Amino acid sequence: MKIEKAYRYIKRLIIEGILEPDTAINVNEIAETLKMSRTPVHKALSKLEQEGFLSIVPQVGVYVKRPDPEEVLERLLVCANLDALMTEQAALLLTQEEFTYMESILERMDQPELSADEYDSLNIDFHRTIYEASKLTFTFNLAKQLWDYLNFVGNPEDLFTSDRRQQSQTEHWMIFYYLKENDSKSAKNLMEKHMRRVAKLVGEKYQGIELKRRILS
Repeated sequence: MKIEKAYRYIKRLIIEGILEPDTAINVNEIAETLKMSRTPVHKALSKLEQEGFLSIVPQVGVYVKRPDPEEVLERLLVCANLDALMTEQAALLLTQEEFTYMESILERMDQPELSADEYDSLNIDFHRTIYEASKLTFTFNLAKQLWDYLNFVGNPEDLFTSDRRQQSQTEHWMIFYYLKENDSKSAKNLMEKHMRRVAKLVGEKYQGIELKRRILS
């Protein structure tokens, strides 16, 4: 339980941008804040390193990892394929109650006055409803790690501009109707296309950042 508590605490600081890329992690400070020994904190840090959030340099320290453009794109492409798989399976299992809930979410997402963060939260609810309906527990848990990574590298303000939100919503509604019609193949293909577009947007952002760093260095 202590390892999980430390893991969630550090991960939240990273995803929310409180700990920025290249920031050193103070193990003693975290252990003191959480009122636990250094051991569970170190184990939590190892887990976060495996998930791509941290870099652990022996005898030097632990740092928030600066996302590598190629790794960002690869992780998000994997995520797109997992999401497509769950969507295909969900087409056979979604209930009328879940369809009603998804439709209410999409109607709220159609409101242009929503902030990017509000839209992002509803977007997560829409996708999560589909993926949970798939009953693919292992795939779902693996995908959740990648969604957290997307929150780390992505910014709702960039992903959900007015033009991009309009395209996103068009695709959401099409996925919804494909699912209602039990058209698993079309729903799967569109979900993969939908998520690959997000991967491309985020990947291009980090390629631009990396190019700028090289020019300035």
